Amino acid sequence: MFALTCLSGFFSGSETALFSLSRDDLQSFRSGNVNEKQIVTLLGDSSRLLTAILFWNLIINLSYFAVSVVVARRLSVVGLNEGAWVISFGGLVGIILMGEVLPKSLSVAFPRSISKLVVWPLTISVRLVDRIIPAMLVITRSLQRGFWPDLREEAVLDAEDLEKAVDLTSQSNEVMEQERAILHHILDLKEITAEELMRPRGTYVTVTEPVAWRDIGFSLPPGGFAAIVESGSDQVVGVYWMNGTIYNARKGLRSFRESVIYVPWCAHAARVLGQMREKLCHCAVVVDEYGETIGVLTQQDLLDTIFSVSPSRARLILKREAILKIGDDAYHLDGLTTLRFLAQHLDIPFDGDDEPIVTVAGLLHQHLKRFPEVGDECPWQGWKLRVFDVSGPSRIRVLMEKTSGESARNGGND
Repeated sequence: MFALTCLSGFFSGSETALFSLSRDDLQSFRSGNVNEKQIVTLLGDSSRLLTAILFWNLIINLSYFAVSVVVARRLSVVGLNEGAWVISFGGLVGIILMGEVLPKSLSVAFPRSISKLVVWPLTISVRLVDRIIPAMLVITRSLQRGFWPDLREEAVLDAEDLEKAVDLTSQSNEVMEQERAILHHILDLKEITAEELMRPRGTYVTVTEPVAWRDIGFSLPPGGFAAIVESGSDQVVGVYWMNGTIYNARKGLRSFRESVIYVPWCAHAARVLGQMREKLCHCAVVVDEYGETIGVLTQQDLLDTIFSVSPSRARLILKREAILKIGDDAYHLDGLTTLRFLAQHLDIPFDGDDEPIVTVAGLLHQHLKRFPEVGDECPWQGWKLRVFDVSGPSRIRVLMEKTSGESARNGGND
């Protein structure tokens, strides 16, 4: 009974310790020793881990109470009724205190240390359960077909249905205006592509390994990260994420190093955010159809898109307003400004599926079939865009003015 109590405490404490680890703990473990990396591997499939823990805990607890009943009965048969009562009541109290309360309390207080102690015995336990899980799934499906043959999944709500549900809350005070705007931004991630939110090449710091502090500039780089590129290319293979990461003097700059995920330019922002959280990383490298890096999208950029009143990628990168009103129906724009943000600012319809071009600079490239130069013009949605400053391929300033009459109709058609 003592051995079974210890085993019950082991699995109860292991469950609490591993699932009490924060996201920051897991991110630091990814670049740690073998034990820490194995913890991340186990939690990578949390359903499998939890199934194994609950399975062993159930087997151990049932065995414990079976043994306690047998012992209590034998004591009762030989006339030791007091001992039988002690075993029955004391066994219940003991399994609760020593098998549940105490190990869980210790695991909540010291999750990192206890996780490192239990990781390998827990790994073996999980692999043992893996051998019987297929049989358990067959039994589960058989029971489901026998008792609930007509069980069907609920219909999935589309993003448009959720948008309508959020709009309906405007008829009540249950959801405040700011909360409603955040909900809309979350739902918009299903429509916005990674290309619209990414930081294009040339707007972030790049370094090649080995790296010294002077390569980064002795200060927090723009966006809170430095991209690691292969020598002689723009291909990003990792990042030094410094925004909120604790510096370890023993590891040096390696304490900031993180892996990245790779996503196509057309991937929706919602899926990218989900992959970041699943892979415990802060950055996604956006690639084109040839596999070349065209930009970097960070988790912080996605969160700013959700929680900003008027999210703007150009504002994040340039640290200033990307659209400046200079007169009646006249604006100065930066080439990084997305057409979606521009359309929202001007309160005109915009459909990302019908508008393959993402930015103002991209619109100029598409219309001119070359790099824009000072004096070039381009019509768009009844407006005329004229380039007045070009300091580089990605540094374009544009004057946008309202057109009228026949020119506006032609611009709208273009």
